Amino acid sequence: MRIIIFKRPSWRNVALWGILLFVMLAYRENVTSVFSGKLKPIYSVNVNTKAIGLTFDISWGEKTAEPILDILRKEEIQATFFLSSPWAEKHQELVRKMIVEGHEIGSHGNRHIDLNTLGAEEIRKEITSAQQVLEKITGQKIRLIRTPNGAYNNKVIATADELGYRVIQWSVDSLDWKRPGPSAVVNNVLNGPRPGTGAKPGDIILFHASDSAPDTIEALPTVIQSLKSKGNTLLPVGKLLSQSSSTWPPESNLKEEALPAK
Repeated sequence: MRIIIFKRPSWRNVALWGILLFVMLAYRENVTSVFSGKLKPIYSVNVNTKAIGLTFDISWGEKTAEPILDILRKEEIQATFFLSSPWAEKHQELVRKMIVEGHEIGSHGNRHIDLNTLGAEEIRKEITSAQQVLEKITGQKIRLIRTPNGAYNNKVIATADELGYRVIQWSVDSLDWKRPGPSAVVNNVLNGPRPGTGAKPGDIILFHASDSAPDTIEALPTVIQSLKSKGNTLLPVGKLLSQSSSTWPPESNLKEEALPAK
């Protein structure tokens, strides 16, 4: 009978396997995406400056957008507004005011529906129909999109990329749409849900300027002033991208060969 003797692994191998397991658990979403070929939107960027992207989504409402513009003007801050085309069409003068005051306009789609539930042609139609409206109002090319509800899959990312768009997500969520109160919105941005997850250089902050987020009006000045006091600069996403060396996660740095076959 053959006797098999198992050698006890060295402490070094055990430690290496332990580190690998920790990394896979801590960053399981990114690890999974690397091995599955999953495409990603841009959540944040790598920068050598203290720049942070400031963004607002608007899909409905009459009361919140203008006070937010007033705050940004007072603080001398420009941001990116991701607009749904029906809202923009209804509020054309306000959209033009955003442009005059130096803000960037991105697309928030046409219908406020999850694009990952649609086929490629339907996704294309949603993006291009919103683009036609927004470009007519702004007189500018629209090349950034935040998908409704942040919903995406490979088909959404690949279709948007084919149309010349970069899909923008966020790394810091104010959760203002939950109406948790202004102090909670401030805490969500500056401190985050866990220690070390508050806004820092390279992050993209998500706010809403729809009427679903009235707390934003009161919370925004505190957020801006606190970030400024730490030497940070708040910028539209397009300018943040122009200062970046790369985007995060790595799967958001799309290359033609990485895209699924059309």
